[in-house]
This record gives sequence, C-alpha cells and structure tokens, in this order.
Amino acid sequence: MNTKEIVRPAVVLLIITAVAAMLLGIVSEVTAEPIRIQNEKTLATSMQAVMPDATSFEELEIEPTGTITAAYKADNGGFVLTVAPKGFSGAVNTMVGITADGTITGVRVTGHSETPGLGAKATEEAFYSQFDGQSGSVAVSKDGGQIQAITSATITSRAVCNGVQEALDWVAANGGAY
Repeated sequence: MNTKEIVRPAVVLLIITAVAAMLLGIVSEVTAEPIRIQNEKTLATSMQAVMPDATSFEELEIEPTGTITAAYKADNGGFVLTVAPKGFSGAVNTMVGITADGTITGVRVTGHSETPGLGAKATEEAFYSQFDGQSGSVAVSKDGGQIQAITSATITSRAVCNGVQEALDWVAANGGAY
C-alpha cells in the first residue's frame, strides 16, 4: 500500500467531518434562542397551571436538596417548586404550587419516563387533581385514602406523592424566609 492510498481517503474524511461539524455548530446557534424561548413559555405555562391566582414568578436562590430542583416565589405570596422524585423508570419531574399557608394549589407532572398506559397516567387530571386543596401531609392509598394510587403504578404514584410532600415540607420550613 502506498501513502497516496491512505492519505487521500483520510483527507476526504477530514473535510467531511469538518463540514459536518461546522453545519452542526450553525444549527445549534440558530436554534438556541428559539429553544430557550420555548422552554421559558413551557415553564411559565406550567407554573400558571399549578398556581392559577399568580401572574408572575421569581426564581429563588436555593440550594437544591433531596428531590427539590428549583423554587419560585409567586406574586400572590405562594410558591412553586419543581421536584424530581425517583419513579419506576427514572425521575418523575413534577411541579407543585403551594400557598404561603401550606395548601396545595396544583400539581403537574412535567416530564417522566414511566410506563405508557400505567405510570404515565400521573399526567392525567384524574390523578393530579387529587392533590388540590391538600395540606400538611399527603400519602398514597390503594383503598380510597387521601391520594388514590394509579392502578398498577403504585411506585409512580408514591414518587409523585413523595415529591409533593417534600415541597410541602420545604414551604413549611422555608416559606417565611421569602
């Protein structure tokens, strides 16, 4: 084998990868701002869904603890917390709205990798609306208790409950400081 047979394909591959990298960089730059704007809209919509009486939200500087990933102060005095408790197939990203006195105004599962048709039912109103108006502590029950577990998805139901409870506990412990 001579060097020409090796160098020519190597140079062609180098040119192809350089062009591909350049195009990926351009696409990344062009789409970064629209993606950021869309993410902000999605966040605002989710916060409005769990805290409907508020019109604006300010992110608080907190140290993420346990499953709490972020906290926001609403202009009505309440709080919106994002939690990511571990479900059956991974984190169940959940947003929880809580008034200053510790009453839940709304819960939404904003992202998950749970089983379709089972754990994915945590995104349905029939499940998350059970949390509205609850305070103090929340617990899953299979037989008509406080929060009715999703059939065949008790792990997911408990994960959401655990995340909501952690948010309630955070507001009880820290809400007065903000």
